[in-house]
Amino acid sequence: MKQRMTTWQKVIVPILTALWICWILSRSMKTGTVSASESGQYLDGLRRFFPWMTMFIVRKSAHFLEFFVLGLLLFLDFKLWWRRCFWLPALCGLLVAAGDELLQRIIPERSGELADVLLDFSGVLLACLLAYGISVLRKKRRVKHGG
Repeated sequence: MKQRMTTWQKVIVPILTALWICWILSRSMKTGTVSASESGQYLDGLRRFFPWMTMFIVRKSAHFLEFFVLGLLLFLDFKLWWRRCFWLPALCGLLVAAGDELLQRIIPERSGELADVLLDFSGVLLACLLAYGISVLRKKRRVKHGG
């Protein structure tokens, strides 16, 4: 049963990762006006619960969270296909972040920012480090309990 589940995971997780990357890039392909309008809608909804919320916080949080999820997916990909590590998935996440910001440089009313690459990478890096730490702790626990 465990072998079939691993095979199933080895198919689904890379597909989810590819779809997530496509979703990130599709968000970056929207013009500045469209992107600002969508962020404004999120801001309006969030201000009902958090009146102090600003557009800056919404946009930067979105960057971080998008890439945090990507970091988790990339970590799972590498764990399933190769080995448990945090630096290879983090490096892949950095490449996606840089590509995403480069893409924005050719989209009308958008700009690619080094600060956003660093913010995106911080989301990937945190996710990879957390997932790696949890993975190591789970392995130690299994060894300690004989499983």
